[in-house]
Amino acid sequence: MGSMLLLSLRTPYHEICPFQSLQSNPKFTINFTSSINFTSPNCLKPRWASSVSQIQAPKISATTTPWRRRATTKNQRNLPSSDQIDVVLHKSNIHGYCQVGRTREAARELEVLEESGAVPDVKTYTVLIRSYCKDRHLDEALRLLDRMKVDPNVVTYNTVLKGLCDSRKLDSAQEVLDQMKVAPDVVTYNTLLKGLCNFKMMDKALGVFDRMKVAPDVVTYGTLMKGLCDSGKLDKALEMFDQMKVAPNVVIYTTLLKGLCVLEMLDKALELFDRMKVAPDVVTYTTLLEGLCDSGKTEQGCELLAEMKDKGLKPNIVTYTSLVTGLAKEGNLDEAINLLEGFKDLGITPTMITFRSIISGLCKTKQADRAIDFLDYMVWKGWKPDEKCYGILIRGIASEGLAKEARELLKELDARELVKKTWAKNFARKCQGC
Repeated sequence: MGSMLLLSLRTPYHEICPFQSLQSNPKFTINFTSSINFTSPNCLKPRWASSVSQIQAPKISATTTPWRRRATTKNQRNLPSSDQIDVVLHKSNIHGYCQVGRTREAARELEVLEESGAVPDVKTYTVLIRSYCKDRHLDEALRLLDRMKVDPNVVTYNTVLKGLCDSRKLDSAQEVLDQMKVAPDVVTYNTLLKGLCNFKMMDKALGVFDRMKVAPDVVTYGTLMKGLCDSGKLDKALEMFDQMKVAPNVVIYTTLLKGLCVLEMLDKALELFDRMKVAPDVVTYTTLLEGLCDSGKTEQGCELLAEMKDKGLKPNIVTYTSLVTGLAKEGNLDEAINLLEGFKDLGITPTMITFRSIISGLCKTKQADRAIDFLDYMVWKGWKPDEKCYGILIRGIASEGLAKEARELLKELDARELVKKTWAKNFARKCQGC
């Protein structure tokens, strides 16, 4: 083999290139006194391959293993100094390990850097902190934040705040905000506000909003308005809308429209829709259409659908399902079924909610026989009815005075294992009075 050694005979592939699968098994060679020759250009991920191409390999003896593999404890390691290790390589490894979710390996790489005397940059610390947060190892993230050898920047703090808010550790998030060594930006506040609003802690959210040291942006207002609407505080959301210091976007309008529709304040919803200062999108139209259909104003919903198409917007499955549901609720079942049958031509795939709405409409209008036929139609089309579909049908049959037939159908479904036995028992118990 001369002065060249086939690296794969000594060092596992993942030691040199830990972030690429072994699909191609490229060959590597290493010279005892020269740099690594990568004979396969795809051995490292493109994001950091360019920096690695200039890296000088550590000298490796043919009869010994590298110090990092030989060491078992921190005291046993013969650690190289910062001028002996390749800082760029270790930082690249940290980024690569975190990218594929191997946080422990990334932490070990950071430990090697720190113990050698090298000082990682703030981006490297932030990447590892983000990986800890993704793994829900928040205590490790906070410990790393406290022992950083460089000052954290606002991105580092925002990363920690997001991890804490996602895990509902909102008190800890507030403490981190209060102890920040740099000025928070609007993303910092938006992150905390989103966490508070997600858990409907609106009093605290509004308190944070009042204490903001930077100007709120459209995301800030949108987050708070959604939280207020979800918490049943529509009046405060509308008041905040009137006091906005930035131009509202389509998301804010859609949020308010949904809040108005939920409370069946359709006149105000239509008024707000008409005075929108931005173009409504598919979600905006669908939100308003769903509100109209739920309130028994399906005819207006159909007009809104036509308006959508005239403006070049393509209705989605939620739009059409809302219309089918509205038609079925109003007893216009033939129209609902015809619309459903046209889904294929529209490139729309119906959901189980679509089918349930028609079965429910048929049963409510005392058409259980048609509901059974429709269920057969579903199966013929390749759709498997779920337990909720069967439950609606059984109740519909029983409501027409056919309690015996309803119980027999339930037993048959149970026997054919079309429903879970626990569900069948619970449903039978609930329907004992049928």
